[in-house]
Amino acid sequence: MVHDDVPGNGTAGVTAEQVGAVVVTYNADALHLDQLLRALCEQVGCIVIVDNASTNGPHVPGNSFASRIEVMRCESNVGIAAAHNLGLQYLREAGYSYGLLMDHDSLPLPGMVDSLLAVDLALRRQGVQVAAVGPVTIDRRTRARSKFVKIRHGIVSRVDFADNDGWVQADFLISSGTLLRLDVVQTIGGMNEGYFIDHVDTEWCLRALAAGYQIFGVRDALLDHSLGDRIVRVWLGRMREVPVHSPFRNYYMFRNTVAMLRDVPMPFAWKSALLYRLLQFLLFFVICVGPRRIRARLMFKGIWHGLIGRTGKL
Repeated sequence: MVHDDVPGNGTAGVTAEQVGAVVVTYNADALHLDQLLRALCEQVGCIVIVDNASTNGPHVPGNSFASRIEVMRCESNVGIAAAHNLGLQYLREAGYSYGLLMDHDSLPLPGMVDSLLAVDLALRRQGVQVAAVGPVTIDRRTRARSKFVKIRHGIVSRVDFADNDGWVQADFLISSGTLLRLDVVQTIGGMNEGYFIDHVDTEWCLRALAAGYQIFGVRDALLDHSLGDRIVRVWLGRMREVPVHSPFRNYYMFRNTVAMLRDVPMPFAWKSALLYRLLQFLLFFVICVGPRRIRARLMFKGIWHGLIGRTGKL
């Protein structure tokens, strides 16, 4: 499906049919993936599945909407950033205006894409340089709704919507559910493939902010999502729900955080917040979450590799 360029200021006549979704899969649950694809096909013009060398698929249902799905199979696990870039490139070459990034274990609730697109277009008509818009996420295990983060009064704070506002300015969005205009991605640059996984979204958002763009969360756009393999509630300055991943994810989180601090222009408030978060996570994972010795070794290896600039898959 090829669309004509959007005329004028880039907002006239844009509909959800000009949005393509990029779904990155890796050994996805077949039933959930089927549910995701059905939900997306009601909201976007096409779906690009980028499969990171899954051993079991991906399984694409053979039904009436299968013709709107393109599957790109990678010969090896190239990571989330490279997979996103492959999918966004496909959409750009096919003539789509927007790309929607989706994890295989997320689920857009009805009307999510329309709400995201409406806010993006409204802000552009006001002359705002929009980098991305994203939904409110609802954790499927705890049903907790996410808040967005932004520097307020010199510190990185959680922000909420004003009574009459459908959107709030933010500094960061998780990748799943994020709506990007493809010409903006070309200007800012794609995802940093050297990060492989973890903080790919953070790095891109901070890079976009440094380039003068703005990022927004949208109140009426809702995404069912879960971070981590499980959730642990713990006091870290305040009561937090900490997502717990495998020990190897600790390596990427620490390595890529250090790489961001070294390479990405950002305000001091973000630097101090990222350093403080690393210290909290180091103490939490070493003291509270097994296997402690393996996690500690991988976290310190991540710090070292971040300092010396080693990237890619571990």
